[in-house]
Amino acid sequence: MKFSYQALQRDGRLVSGLIEAPSERGAHRDLIKRGVQPTAIRLAASSSGIMSRRRRRLTSSDYAVMLQQMHVLIEGGVPIAEAVTALAETTDHVALAAAYADLTASLRRGDPFPRAFARCFAGIPIYIHRMIEAGDFSGRLAKTLADAATELKYEAEVRSELRQALVYPTILIAFGCLAVLFIFLVVVPRFAVIFQGKLDKLPILSYVVIATGMWLRDHLALFLVLLVVVGLVSSYGLARPQLREAMVSFATRLPILRGWASEVEIARWAAILARLLENRVPLIQSLELARTALRRRDVQLRLSRAERDVRTGASLAAALDDSMFLAPAALTLIRVGERSGNLSEMVSSVASLYHETIRKRTRAALSIIEPVAIVLIGAVIGLVAIAIFQAITSINNVPGL
Repeated sequence: MKFSYQALQRDGRLVSGLIEAPSERGAHRDLIKRGVQPTAIRLAASSSGIMSRRRRRLTSSDYAVMLQQMHVLIEGGVPIAEAVTALAETTDHVALAAAYADLTASLRRGDPFPRAFARCFAGIPIYIHRMIEAGDFSGRLAKTLADAATELKYEAEVRSELRQALVYPTILIAFGCLAVLFIFLVVVPRFAVIFQGKLDKLPILSYVVIATGMWLRDHLALFLVLLVVVGLVSSYGLARPQLREAMVSFATRLPILRGWASEVEIARWAAILARLLENRVPLIQSLELARTALRRRDVQLRLSRAERDVRTGASLAAALDDSMFLAPAALTLIRVGERSGNLSEMVSSVASLYHETIRKRTRAALSIIEPVAIVLIGAVIGLVAIAIFQAITSINNVPGL
């Protein structure tokens, strides 16, 4: 098999090319033997594959790979501007190449790297920009880029797990909706012929079901147009960041999702704070940067009160305890970290604790979706069957039949 690669030479120059090997690990081993350090290895794609890759949107995985490559180059002693230029020459993604070009131009004008990076890669989550800003401030930019890549990889893995878990429930709900639609369009109208002109004499449930089936059959084109319009409007809304954020904000205020959304924010805050403290950013500045990376206003207000208490001399654990922000177990970890001088390690443990809690809650919620969908679809089909049975048994009571 052929693999395309990017590798770092001993003099700090970035090279790229093709190599034949039985596997990716074999290609990595052969490049090491040649005296170069691989930064990226992947199967050589055909021109059609390249075109499809150029047209697709950048994902969290793409950004993670980009940050990891930038980390390897800067860690190897390559100046930032030269590293960005080298990455721009080797990428096959149009949007990524354009962003690299803008970043290179900004750096040559003398713009600070964090500001130029945030402007050229606006699609990256804001907390990643905050981490890069703090890493540049502390002089540990290369390490921060690797940490940012790790965070994006984690987000991509979580999203992939959610998609895989939702495949079967989605198929189940789709086929259930098709079955219900078939009943209303095909089965119900056949019974409606028997009661034509006498629907108002039927029991209320039978009247509603049969009248709905007749309306769908007579206005099928309008119904399909409405479905298409709803789909297009939904797609348009989800494509707009402001509308998407408003929808997410509304959903996270619902009682069912409120606790889960708070835990997600706490996990993100703890992970970012741990990374900042590991990079030797002062505590006050780390708290501020981690807070501004969050989305929910109520969580930000609680953290603002905690920051104010820390500025006045209170310990972080006491400030968070007063703001009722963390669970007792998490507060204990932070308290131990402050006493032992390993605060960054304990905050990282808090993030891991909440990440595990989120995964358990997500698995529990996903395990409920399937039976709930079955019950709801079965209930709809059962109501239709009951309505038809009531209509049949009331034939003798309907005048003129």
